[in-house]
Amino acid sequence: MADEIKKAHLYYDEINKIRIIDNTALKETEDLRNSCKDYETKVQDFEKIITSLLSLLKELGDNVERQKMAAIGATNLLKSMAKDRESEQNKLQSEISDKSMILEKLDSEYDALQILEATQMETIEYLTQLR
Repeated sequence: MADEIKKAHLYYDEINKIRIIDNTALKETEDLRNSCKDYETKVQDFEKIITSLLSLLKELGDNVERQKMAAIGATNLLKSMAKDRESEQNKLQSEISDKSMILEKLDSEYDALQILEATQMETIEYLTQLR
């Protein structure tokens, strides 16, 4: 009778229940199911790790982008300050040039006035001696 049951693909398990699959196939199926559950758990853990890694990388990327923008801003500010300083230097150089020209003109007038004063003093002395 046991052979007839096996031919009908029916099997008894350890608690004498009738099964459609062989005990070894049932055990292998349960082992495979447990292995799949372990694998699924590992995949979920891996997904959590990858998600946190991607989040961290995005945060780092955003931080790098902020630092990059700050560096570009600082560079532009530095260039602007250099241009302002150059403009101020040119303005001051122009003022120096204008003041130098005015000084030369005033020096010339001063020299002319000294000559005029000396001439007038000579004239005054000459006229005072004639009296």
